[in-house]
Amino acid sequence: MIIKSKLTRWMAIIIVSLLGIVAVVLVIGLNTLKKQHEEEIKTVISKKGGIVLKIERVEPETSAFKNDFNKSNVIYRIIYKNNVDSELLAWYRGINVPNDIHGKNPATLVGGFEEKWIFQSELK
Repeated sequence: MIIKSKLTRWMAIIIVSLLGIVAVVLVIGLNTLKKQHEEEIKTVISKKGGIVLKIERVEPETSAFKNDFNKSNVIYRIIYKNNVDSELLAWYRGINVPNDIHGKNPATLVGGFEEKWIFQSELK
């Protein structure tokens, strides 16, 4: 009986430890993905001659992608500035695949949509 109790206690400790490790790995993965998306956003805006003022992750339903997203996507609202205009708006539909944020394979995206940009001048 004592052996069974100690074994059960050790199993519980191992399970809790494994869950803790999984949680840490998930948090690190999400931070890495966020940083990858932010770097991509800054790079694209910079190539357009702009400077990013604000990057905000938003609910897809409140974005320009309200009909074109699923759980494989993350949507960002970007405020940026260039030399000619005042503040401009852009939307970025990112992909939740840390090892390939530019993926275009629908099988990998689990029915999601590929990476896409919409700039203020494209809004109707």
